[in-house]
Amino acid sequence: MARYRGASTLGTRGLSNPLSLSRAKDSKMSSLRAKISQVTTKKVPVLALVVVAMFGMVAGVLAANLAVTPTSNTGEIGTYHTSSGTMTVVDNGLGVVANTAAASTAATFPASGNNNVVNNALTAGHWLDEITFTDTATDSTAHTATVVIRQGTGPAGTLVVSTSFTLTGPGASSTGTITAYVDTGQTSLTSPVTVYINIS
Repeated sequence: MARYRGASTLGTRGLSNPLSLSRAKDSKMSSLRAKISQVTTKKVPVLALVVVAMFGMVAGVLAANLAVTPTSNTGEIGTYHTSSGTMTVVDNGLGVVANTAAASTAATFPASGNNNVVNNALTAGHWLDEITFTDTATDSTAHTATVVIRQGTGPAGTLVVSTSFTLTGPGASSTGTITAYVDTGQTSLTSPVTVYINIS
């Protein structure tokens, strides 16, 4: 009568030895421990973590408190020119005086392609108006250009500044220009601002 041995029966059924299973588990655990120890040896500088955390906090505060408020500014509403017919006038609008300078109220139109400058007394930080004159005649006559600036509402507004410049013709055909910088004497203006220019 044939007898079956327990060991061979286990082998024929494909069952593993419990001892070999335990060894495989220990091998896997050792491998996992080695990987964890490698990760912990890669240290991140503490300062870098602090900087990243502070950046996140600042960005959060800015995002929570940032508000944009639009402000409407009408600015200069218009320019009124009267001319004797010897020159054209272009108002280049308002700006802010960058540097203080003494008054220079007379200039002669230069040769074509050039520009001369006139101005009343300039004070850094004041509003100014920039006006460009071009002579259309060939005379060498001196002309008076009077610039009046008013602000605010009403039939004529409130006088801000009135100043005059002496502009002398080039004596020959020329497209040279004279730029006038008119200091308003103000660090703030009330809209609307209107400029009146008279040439005689």
